[in-house]
Amino acid sequence: MPSEEVTVTVNGQAFTGWKSVEVSREFDSAVGSCSLEISEAPGNPLPIKLNDDVQVLIGKRPVITGYAFSMDGSHSADSHDISITIEDQTASFTDSTVGPKTEFQPEIDLKDVLTGTLKNMGLSHIKVIDNVSPDTFRPGGEVPVASITDTGFDWLDKWTSKRNVLLNSDGKGNLVIDRNQMKMGSFNLHKGPEDDPANNVLEANYQNSLEGRHNEKRVAGQKSTNDLNHWEKRPKGDLPAQAAQLSKNWGAIKDATVRPDRIQHIRGGGGIEGKTPEDAARWRANLAQARNLTYDATVQGFYMGDELWWPGFLVPVYDYHFQISDVMFIKGVTLRKEWDGGSKTQVKCTVKSAYSEKDPDKGGRSSKRGLGT
Repeated sequence: MPSEEVTVTVNGQAFTGWKSVEVSREFDSAVGSCSLEISEAPGNPLPIKLNDDVQVLIGKRPVITGYAFSMDGSHSADSHDISITIEDQTASFTDSTVGPKTEFQPEIDLKDVLTGTLKNMGLSHIKVIDNVSPDTFRPGGEVPVASITDTGFDWLDKWTSKRNVLLNSDGKGNLVIDRNQMKMGSFNLHKGPEDDPANNVLEANYQNSLEGRHNEKRVAGQKSTNDLNHWEKRPKGDLPAQAAQLSKNWGAIKDATVRPDRIQHIRGGGGIEGKTPEDAARWRANLAQARNLTYDATVQGFYMGDELWWPGFLVPVYDYHFQISDVMFIKGVTLRKEWDGGSKTQVKCTVKSAYSEKDPDKGGRSSKRGLGT
C-alpha cells in the first residue's frame, strides 16, 4: 500500500508542528492551495511566517510547492491556533504583471510563449510541461502580445482558451498545458443503499446549474490580423484580411442538456485562431458544462488503488441516491489529514468529456474558480 504519510517542509527543513493539512487541486486552475493548521511552538510562537517556502508531500510525491500566502491566528489562555494558506509558486505568475516587451513572433508554440513570458517576469524557476501540443501560432494569424499591465492570469487565460487547452500545475510548482486525455484511473466510486458491501463513498454531494451554459453556442470565424509583418506584405484586396468576409463564417454547437431558448453568440476577438468556428463553439460549450456540474464523493485515504487521487483521470461512478451510473472525469481533489487521525479525500467529478474537444456530454446514464474564461 502506498504511504499515507504527510510531510511538511518549511524553508527546506521538516516541520512537525502542524495539526491538520488540507490540499486542494483543480484541473482547471494554475494554482493549487493548502490550508495548514499549526500551533505555537516552544520558544517560537510563530513558526511559519509570510513568504516562507513551504512544500507538502504525500509519501514522496510533492502535492504543493510554494510559499506562505496568508495567515489567520487567534490567541487566548486556552488556545493559540494559526491557519496558514500555502499557494503554489505559480501564484507569482498569475498575480504579477507580465511587464514590457512581452511579444512573440510566429511561428511559435504555446509552451515557448509561456516559457518566454516566465523568463521575462523573472520566474524561470517555474517550468512549463506540455501534455497536449496545441496548435502553434502561425504567420498571418495572431501575434501573442501583452499589455505591460496584463497579469499572468489575463495573459494565460487569453492564449490558452484560444488553443482549446487550459493550465494547471503538478504539485511541484510547474505549469502544465493540458486537456482531458481520457485516462482511466485504477479505482471506482460506489455509493449504493446503506447496506451495500461495495460502498466506498462516505459522503456525496451533487450540484448542477445552467449558469454560463446555452443550448446553442454560435462562434464567428473571424481571425485577428495583428501580425503586421505578414499583412503589410499582402495586397490590399486580399480577402482573408477583410473582416466583413470572415465574420460571415459561423460555427454552432448544441448542448442538448440545456433548454432551447438559451443561445449565445461570440464573434471577433472571441474567436479561436487556428481552429474552426465549430471547434471554438464546442470548447466553450464543453467548459461551461464541466464547470457547472459536480459530483463530490468523500472517500477514506489518499489513493485509488496504487495511484494518488488526482485531477485528470476518468473513474466509474455509481450513486444509487442521485441515480448516477457512468464514467466521470475527476476535475478536482481535496486531500486532508489530521496529525492524530486518518486521511480522507474529497473527489470532485464532472461529465466524462469535460475539458476535452468532444461535444458536451449528453448526460450518459445519469438522470441528473479555478481559472478560466
